[in-house]
Amino acid sequence: MDIIKTDIGKRTLQTIILIFPLIIVFKSTAINTSLLTLSLVSLFLIIKDKDYSFFSNYFIIIILFFISFVFINSLINFKNIETVIKSFGNFRFIFLTFATVFILNNISKKNYLLFIFLNCTLIVFINFDILYQFTFNKNILNFPPGMCGENFTNCTRFSGIFGDELVAGGFISQIGLLFFFMAISEIPKKNNFLKYIAYLYLSLLFVTIFLTGERNSLLIFIICLFIFCILFKKMTLLFLSIPLIGIIIFIFALNSNSIKERYLNILNSTTSLEFDSSIIKKISNTPWSYHYQTAFEMFLDKPLLGHGYKNFRVKCKETKMDKKTVNQPLKYKRYRGCSTHPHNYMLEMLSENGIVGFIIYLTIIIIIVLDVLKLGKYSKNKNQLLVIGIGSLLIAILFPFKPSGSFLTTFNASILFYLLGFFTYYKSQIKQDQ
Repeated sequence: MDIIKTDIGKRTLQTIILIFPLIIVFKSTAINTSLLTLSLVSLFLIIKDKDYSFFSNYFIIIILFFISFVFINSLINFKNIETVIKSFGNFRFIFLTFATVFILNNISKKNYLLFIFLNCTLIVFINFDILYQFTFNKNILNFPPGMCGENFTNCTRFSGIFGDELVAGGFISQIGLLFFFMAISEIPKKNNFLKYIAYLYLSLLFVTIFLTGERNSLLIFIICLFIFCILFKKMTLLFLSIPLIGIIIFIFALNSNSIKERYLNILNSTTSLEFDSSIIKKISNTPWSYHYQTAFEMFLDKPLLGHGYKNFRVKCKETKMDKKTVNQPLKYKRYRGCSTHPHNYMLEMLSENGIVGFIIYLTIIIIIVLDVLKLGKYSKNKNQLLVIGIGSLLIAILFPFKPSGSFLTTFNASILFYLLGFFTYYKSQIKQDQ
């Protein structure tokens, strides 16, 4: 009976991990149901096999320590039981990483290649759906774009099948690049045709991310490829990409008001100081700057431990910065210093988890950087490419000096911990090869 239960458990994990990108498309309810199932099945398998080796990995220990700290800090800064429950629920993400490593260790070569092919196909479909929405102002399911004027005119955000959740660019830049690296690692060196298909796929990713209007996703894509090309010595790809990016931006900017709004008119559309054209003044009078100033004020108020998990949205209303934006709406163009999150991972860590949380967060980034630099030198095989590629992607996502969403939301954390599973697995493969 135990063998039957184990087999069912393994098949359950494999199914969820292999279709997890599709699960993400179905949004939070599907993701959370899958994560709960993964957590319970993973616990069953770990306890049954008495194999705790996954949790002896120093990198996993630090991530567990971070999640534990966030939970304890939510108790210290108690606001309501819902926040405490949500902070405890963050442990479910580590089981996503565990399940990913477990399945990659046990998957057959045939299923692995099928896994890559099917998810690349899914990503291409999502890309073309967004291109269709950009062209016809609706996707194949008649979902309209986001951030539109009257009668859905002058729309500036395109999310395709994701509907009113404007996260398509985040999905494509992260999941899309993951499977790009996995695909090119399996292409034989002499098969130029498949290489051209892979780079065509990469170009499609860039164009679609650009059209979604998600600036953070575009930064992730560019930073990732820049780091990858430098470390993997793909300078030809880098130098070819720069003029291609410029040409694409120029062509679309000439013919699209949405592109001008999202990328070319950012400073002009957000500055309230028309008489002062200095770039510093313009940047300091954007909604992002108001969030950043609010977060920094909160950090100075409680620098060691911060205000606790998900408490930026609560405490920001008490800051001087937010009160200024409320009392002088015309000066601040009706933007608020307060929001659900500061729109920057570094400032979110500092304001909610203080110096302690930020140091742990920074440690995770440093470990990834060091692993990429160290392991990328030792093995001249496909695992080297994957460690550098996925490591570059993780660095781009966690990069502290760019705008971002909220760190531990269901969508963002699910993708991050899914990627961490691949990174952890391919690292272990390189170490076995040494």
